[in-house]
Amino acid sequence: MAKMGRKPRDGVTRETLVTFKLSEDEVKRLNEMAEYIEAPKSVFARNMLLDGLKEMEYLKKVGALKTAKGILKTSEFLKELTSIKKNHIASFFGFKLFKN
Repeated sequence: MAKMGRKPRDGVTRETLVTFKLSEDEVKRLNEMAEYIEAPKSVFARNMLLDGLKEMEYLKKVGALKTAKGILKTSEFLKELTSIKKNHIASFFGFKLFKN
């Protein structure tokens, strides 16, 4: 049985369905942009995803992704440390500010 639809321009057959959730606002924005460029929203979303993947792969290749990941981990550590320190000071005065 023949498959419906046109052949992809890049020659890559796309057969795997991927689903993910978006907020209503994100869906609205997706629809508006797809409509603006006169493309089906599935094509628009796929192209946006592929562009993002290419960018992330490049950042990984040049080491920037690992650096960003390290910065995020350090930031989270400092937030946690600040919370512990504030909680310790507060408990000294008999208060409970944050959950550990």
